[in-house]
Amino acid sequence: MKQFDVIVIGAGPGGYVAAIRCAQLGLKTAVVDQWVNSTGKPSPGGTCLNVGCIPSKALLSSSHKYSELTSGLAAHGISAGKPSIDISTMLKRKDDIVNRRCIYFIY
Repeated sequence: MKQFDVIVIGAGPGGYVAAIRCAQLGLKTAVVDQWVNSTGKPSPGGTCLNVGCIPSKALLSSSHKYSELTSGLAAHGISAGKPSIDISTMLKRKDDIVNRRCIYFIY
């Protein structure tokens, strides 16, 4: 059985920062996380990364760009015709951002 100095429970924003700091201090560190995605695969990062803060901000960014295009650019003399929204592309972008995470598991 492997031995660790520290085991961090949860790979959310607090957990992975704690694990990185422990490893920087020379402690043999493991992170345990039970989050799984909709396909049943492990998906460390907790609520913030998987379904909370990060996905919400990605979708809000897309929505703000649409809003700026439909009502904010005319004051600058910019028009782009009739804009449209492709929800599936917005959701794919959000999923790509969530899946680009960089989390360290064991040091």
